[in-house]
Amino acid sequence: MKKNLKIILNFKKGDKIKQEDLARYVKEVYYNFGRYMAEFFTIPKLNYRKLRERVIVENIELLEGSLSKGNGVIALTAHIGNWELAGIITSILGHKICAVVIPYLTPKITEIYKKIRESKGVEVIFTGSNPKEFIRFKKENKILAILGDRVFTEKGVIVNFMGKKAIFPRGPATLAIKLKTEFIAGFLVRENKKYKLFFEQIAYPDEKLSEDEKIDYLLNQSVKIIEKVILKYPTQWLNFQDIWVEEDEKEKI
Repeated sequence: MKKNLKIILNFKKGDKIKQEDLARYVKEVYYNFGRYMAEFFTIPKLNYRKLRERVIVENIELLEGSLSKGNGVIALTAHIGNWELAGIITSILGHKICAVVIPYLTPKITEIYKKIRESKGVEVIFTGSNPKEFIRFKKENKILAILGDRVFTEKGVIVNFMGKKAIFPRGPATLAIKLKTEFIAGFLVRENKKYKLFFEQIAYPDEKLSEDEKIDYLLNQSVKIIEKVILKYPTQWLNFQDIWVEEDEKEKI
């Protein structure tokens, strides 16, 4: 996590960050992670009234416009702010949503987390599930929320991120292109003592491109949006995995 944050802050500031400043930012990341965990276990108490008091919603018309086409929507997000609450709040606002989730090592813990998510209407689809589960959302015109800043079950591809080479999953873009479904980005961050849930349009590729070219284009557009959000809220990015590729490792990927 310290390495990730150092790369982000150096890229953001265009200079080498001082160690004392980095230490302060690291502390804030852990503080935000603690808040994320505490907030997760308050999900069963969240309702529409509390949502109206604590959450600012921006550009939800992008989501609703995509859903109006009737083909389902893939909503790309990242480990920033509170991605769990992003899905919960979207569900409370009246939208049918599925979330792709990696199972925990302990089945009991997996079940606890699953029940909390489902308590507010978020359907859980575990990585490694039957591929039909990943297609059903389109037929039922639901939102499929997928984290796009960390490789879980696939090999991953190298992209430009924060001025360096990093490994990102190709799966969300691949699914969007192969299923010909809508594809947008959505995030929930903390801002001015409130939550802000916002959506951004992801530019679709030219129809003249090949399928692989379309996937690569959509992936790179996704990475740019994730990068922009992380640069604005660097201490809210809670991805502790080392995603960076060293020069001598590039040939191995």
